[in-house]
Amino acid sequence: MEGLRMSAYRTFDWPLLKQHGRACILCWLFCLPWLWLLPGGTARLAGAVLAGFLSVLAVFDAHYGLLYDRILLPLAVIGLVLEALGFLEAGWADSCLAAGTAGLFFCLLRFSSGGGVGWGDIKLAAAIGIWLGIRGTAAAVALAIVLGGLAACIMLTRGYEGKDALPFGPFLSVGAYAAYILGDSLWNWYWEMLL
Repeated sequence: MEGLRMSAYRTFDWPLLKQHGRACILCWLFCLPWLWLLPGGTARLAGAVLAGFLSVLAVFDAHYGLLYDRILLPLAVIGLVLEALGFLEAGWADSCLAAGTAGLFFCLLRFSSGGGVGWGDIKLAAAIGIWLGIRGTAAAVALAIVLGGLAACIMLTRGYEGKDALPFGPFLSVGAYAAYILGDSLWNWYWEMLL
């Protein structure tokens, strides 16, 4: 059954988006009020774009266990364009470093876990690095790991077996959006948690 579900939706197409459009819009609408925590109009506009992409990615990964390149690539490219226009805070060097570091970190996780982390998670982490820079990406990943761990504990207490897949994209999406909105506060929380 799982193989059929996965192979039936290997590629992203617009009828697939139409089928899950309501869920994506609801996720996006939930994200919008939080944008008022940001200081300026360009940060809010960029945040609305980020929220839209992350909502679609979270819904599709939760439902199909896939993060589609047709969504990930525009997310990364738009992040680079917004960075070039000065709409994002990180700066070119920080964004490139964050994208490379996050991608490498998730690649290492993939190979050390025997494939437990998917290629889509690696690409999403790199795209998040472009948008958030090194500090925001570290905070986003830390929050995603905490939320994913809590969800896994809840699943285990409800009778799911350890071999059941738990898509990580929704947790990365929540962590990335929280890091975008909260900025340095989430970074400070991250370090307080470690120390």
